[in-house]
Amino acid sequence: MSNVQSFLADQYEMELSQFRAALSNVSDFEHAQPGHSAAWHAAHVAEWLRFFVLQDLSASYAALGWEDSAWVGQYTGTPRVAVSAGREAIMAELERLGSEVLAHLRGLKDEELNAVLVSPAAPGGTRPRLIGLGLHLRHIAYHRGQVRLAAKG
Repeated sequence: MSNVQSFLADQYEMELSQFRAALSNVSDFEHAQPGHSAAWHAAHVAEWLRFFVLQDLSASYAALGWEDSAWVGQYTGTPRVAVSAGREAIMAELERLGSEVLAHLRGLKDEELNAVLVSPAAPGGTRPRLIGLGLHLRHIAYHRGQVRLAAKG
């Protein structure tokens, strides 16, 4: 494993740890105030881990967001864990996917770092892996901030 894979995995590990900590401080996990509930933020991040990082393009998503975009319909279906499943189930799925993502990133071959991945929201519907992973890390941090803001009530 090169330094790039280690760096990426370490960054995801730290960000996901901070995100889970923010979620653990929310008393009413299912209540939306303001905006989405902490449960939705957690399910959303988990779904994007699976969708972009792991490139699971199955029709098994319900919290990707982008509801008004034409592309999201082909991926909408029964999620692995629904937003209504409760804190324990959603957090377990986030933890499981986080572990899978870390193993995936650590296992990437050097030549895979430059791969172009499906990213329907991007112009042209694809994005270079490293650019996408950087954007995705910032996306998780954004949702961590949303969770913290909502927890302040």
